[in-house]
Amino acid sequence: MKKHLIKVIVVTGVMFMVPQAYAEVQDSTVPQAYEDMPDGMIPEAPAGGEEVNTNDPTAAAISVSFGWEFYNWHQDEIAPGKTRPQGNDNNFNTRFVIPMAAGTLGSPWPIINRFTFANVEAPGGGTSGSGNAEFISLFVPWTWKTGKIGIGPAINLPADDKQFGADVWRYGLAAVFLENSFEGRLMWGALLRQVWGKTDPNSDSYIASAFVFQPIAVYKLDESWYVSNGESPIAYHWQDKEFLVPLGIRLGKTIPDDKGGIWNAYAEYRTNVVYKDWQGAAASDIIRINVSYTFGN
Repeated sequence: MKKHLIKVIVVTGVMFMVPQAYAEVQDSTVPQAYEDMPDGMIPEAPAGGEEVNTNDPTAAAISVSFGWEFYNWHQDEIAPGKTRPQGNDNNFNTRFVIPMAAGTLGSPWPIINRFTFANVEAPGGGTSGSGNAEFISLFVPWTWKTGKIGIGPAINLPADDKQFGADVWRYGLAAVFLENSFEGRLMWGALLRQVWGKTDPNSDSYIASAFVFQPIAVYKLDESWYVSNGESPIAYHWQDKEFLVPLGIRLGKTIPDDKGGIWNAYAEYRTNVVYKDWQGAAASDIIRINVSYTFGN
């Protein structure tokens, strides 16, 4: 818990003071730890309703979310006599999104800062600790009537211990593309992330972690319900030249309050449909329950 607090303080300090600013086996399963898109209102976009807007990764409103994920893992052979490693049993994760208007810190564009961290339970249960936290700062220099493009730095903070994630710092880039269609009922696009870092704190060797391409699709239903593809990041392992491809579905509902804020609650199911040649852990079933709150402007 102390290390969690230290991470929050350090990264929050970076957000406001700097301009623009699982074990090694589990390194290949990092995409499983990524959570849902942050919540917020879409700036300069058609009125698609809060069902779509609260799932925008370029949120223009302060928000906080809490999610619980539970896993079952494939236990097939990945080599003769070698069983596929298992990932974490479950995790509880939290995300904060803090936007900054154009002109803040001298930036000519809006900046969307988000910080995500998780408490994970190691395989076998009984032991838990801080997993890899993530800080992304997205600058949004390109906007048009129905969409936008953002890009910025991404930082992965080390886990408490190798059993909870990679215990090294990693640095890289993140980018997002979003478009609204059907008069704002459908938001679609993608979020990309790539970081580099050491495989061991005592090594001078830096490698590219798995590249993550996360498709985004959120469709507004009636009576404040929505459906989306959920947290389904496609990962490419540069060293093994293999893909891990999940498929998911999310059903959620938004509830505005009398203070101008919006509650967003959803349930989600995912599974990996392409994983046979992936050398790390691969989940067979993932259930996620999440609640978030977007503050009114």
